Amino acid sequence: MYYQIKALVLNSSQSSESDKHVTLYTYQWGKVKAVVPSAKKIAAKLNAATEPLTESELMVFQNHQSVRPKVTGAQIINNNSKIKTDFKRNLYALYACEVCDKLAPFNFENSDKYELLARVWEVLADCKFPQRAVVAFVLRFLKLSGYGFADYLKNNASLDKNTELLIRKLSNCRGEDVDNIGDIDDNKIWLYVETYLTNYVKRPSVGVFLKKINLT
Repeated sequence: MYYQIKALVLNSSQSSESDKHVTLYTYQWGKVKAVVPSAKKIAAKLNAATEPLTESELMVFQNHQSVRPKVTGAQIINNNSKIKTDFKRNLYALYACEVCDKLAPFNFENSDKYELLARVWEVLADCKFPQRAVVAFVLRFLKLSGYGFADYLKNNASLDKNTELLIRKLSNCRGEDVDNIGDIDDNKIWLYVETYLTNYVKRPSVGVFLKKINLT
């Protein structure tokens, strides 16, 4: 059967000489893996629409739930060119994708998570503090995923009250407000959040790279 879905492309990898596999977070199905046939060919129309950090409307074919859907058509909704062409913002956006990939289960629809990821890509395009925007995203994604970060804050003796209040404020702020919170030690808060995150999943590889180039 053919299905039309909205999808955020989290990552991609080559699966054969011309095909590639993509991990998508879709509005209708949640996280899924799909095959993009002939996407590696130079003239392939599907290639741009299935690149990471792209929001697209996809036509997919799937004849059984046990078989990965195959992308047969695509139209780009938002290419997010601003974050793709900015090295630092691109890395932070990919970090958000990796967190989504690690925490989201397969085939479990959650439109709030979809909107949250799409929104952080939009915010990263223009905000003054991209690191802070991603921290706010991770905090809200953890909450949507049912993780008890609030309890972690209460039980962390090394966390001072001011930092705790700032983290709580970040976890509830809207994307357009991340630049207006005030004076924050972004690296310190990033460390607390990532330490909690790695209690449950392996540290995002993009996070390791961000550390090496002193962006966290």
